[in-house]
Amino acid sequence: MTKTLGIAFGGSGAEGIACIAYVKAMEELNIKPDIVSGTGIGAVVAAMYAAGMSSQDMTDFLKEVEFPGVKRPINISKVKDQKYGILDGMGLEEYFQMVVPIKVFDRLYFPLKIVAANYETGSEVVFSEGDVGRAVRCGVAIPGIFSPHEAEGVVYIDGSCVNPVPFDIIRDDCDILVCIDPGIDQTLKEQGSAPYVFPALMGAYSAAKRSLTIEKQKSCKVELYETVTVEDVTTFDFARYEDIIASLDEKTEKFTFKLKGLLK
Repeated sequence: MTKTLGIAFGGSGAEGIACIAYVKAMEELNIKPDIVSGTGIGAVVAAMYAAGMSSQDMTDFLKEVEFPGVKRPINISKVKDQKYGILDGMGLEEYFQMVVPIKVFDRLYFPLKIVAANYETGSEVVFSEGDVGRAVRCGVAIPGIFSPHEAEGVVYIDGSCVNPVPFDIIRDDCDILVCIDPGIDQTLKEQGSAPYVFPALMGAYSAAKRSLTIEKQKSCKVELYETVTVEDVTTFDFARYEDIIASLDEKTEKFTFKLKGLLK
């Protein structure tokens, strides 16, 4: 009997690009999932994966985007605005809709579940039918990066706020459950230095997400939980996608070795 594989992708900011490195590693061994889930940037990767896009396709998608930090500095002050995130106004939603070959859930190559959070109630919302692009935009509404997204009268924000790596929602759909949980290195580089206000806020956000994930693991068995620390980047460093992917070769090799053993 062939074991079924489910993969949950997390990563709210640029660190979520690390998920592409894991897709690449699985492709090289011809390992394919039977179901995927995601939130934040992990939702983008999960949706592209389920739509039949390769890791190279995903990287090519990133190459076509002029992220802040490539030709102009990242405007962190824009984050303080009442309405906009640093990636708003770049047309990413429209570009995603154009590039992704399959637009609706029921035509994807394997099932996909996207998690977002209802801004007003704080409740988890799981998208598994209808328009894929809309679901991804709701799930990727990361504070400071994308503004909250309104759809059918409901305002959505990043699903990481309620379920940072949404593995529990696919537990019953697979034999082997794998989680890819990217984060940034928050070690203080200088002895005695303290983070500025905005990095401290992002750090608090990350700490809350870690606590949520730890609690979920107590009640939901995961066969392989991959914690990925992306070195020397911030959550806004989308322009460094090539560095992020290339930095994980050794780690993904160890990951696929473990995964092959589980799938035997």
